Amino acid sequence: MAADNPYAEQTAKNASTPWLAGGPAVDVDLDGLRAYASSLASQQADIASRAAYLRPLGEIPEQAFTGEVLGEADAVRARLVANAGELTVYLQKLAESVGNIGSAARTVADSYGAGDAVSAASLNDVLFAYGDPNAPRPDGLPAGVGATYRDQQSALATLPPAADSRDWTVTADTPLSAYQTMQTATGPNGERREVMTFTPPGGATTVTTTIFGSNGETVSSVTTRTSTRVDGGAEITVRESFGADGKPAGTTETRTEFDGDRVVGQSTEVRDGNGETVHRTVESTDPATREQVQVVSERNEKGELVEKNRIVTGIATSGARHRAIG
Repeated sequence: MAADNPYAEQTAKNASTPWLAGGPAVDVDLDGLRAYASSLASQQADIASRAAYLRPLGEIPEQAFTGEVLGEADAVRARLVANAGELTVYLQKLAESVGNIGSAARTVADSYGAGDAVSAASLNDVLFAYGDPNAPRPDGLPAGVGATYRDQQSALATLPPAADSRDWTVTADTPLSAYQTMQTATGPNGERREVMTFTPPGGATTVTTTIFGSNGETVSSVTTRTSTRVDGGAEITVRESFGADGKPAGTTETRTEFDGDRVVGQSTEVRDGNGETVHRTVESTDPATREQVQVVSERNEKGELVEKNRIVTGIATSGARHRAIG
């Protein structure tokens, strides 16, 4: 039996949504929307990049409380790791949400192409931009625009796994010569990965990774060449990447400084295909206090290399194998 509702009339008025039927036209500043969408895209990229800096929040508790520890210590470890995981997921969802809002703003702007600076958009156009499946597609929206975030995720799900993904199952490691081997692996949907490794004596190691789709067509092919040399008290490793066309795709150079057998500093510099530095990580150890400092810098929109993150790791406490972060 339905419950008595003495306020049926008021409920109907409060719950009605005539504004969803379209309503009056909405003035849209197209230039402002495009600028807003670009700003949100930058914020999404910034959140995604900064999330990587939080990795020590989950790694250090695992390292600090390994082996035989008190139950209380294990409980602390579990809580810290869980909190770090929740924060990471929150930032991932925040980045997705910011990106989706920016995409919706750009879709509304694209619906009116290069029209007047101020145009009229119906509410249906806004609903379409936010992925409402019942909203009609705006007439002015270019044919190549309009895939929803869910559509994009579904399309990505059909792509082969990344080259270093754990979804690949190695099926064979075949020696081709004294210095060359071929590893083959299969993906979850019938894709194939081939990794050709060439290691000549005293020379650079060359690895070519080719990924084929389930239809047998080449999806990607990347070649890396890695060489190591000693310069004074430093060991320098250079990893160069090349695309399928043979053009440089990027370089990663790692320099490790030694004081005898002890590592006292390390720096990693990532350069793009044009040789411009886009990322740099510098780790140093104070010779007196043994404290470690890690500084991460990235290139901004102006092309400047600016500091993005700094981690100071204190000296290990007495009886402990691992360090405390501060």
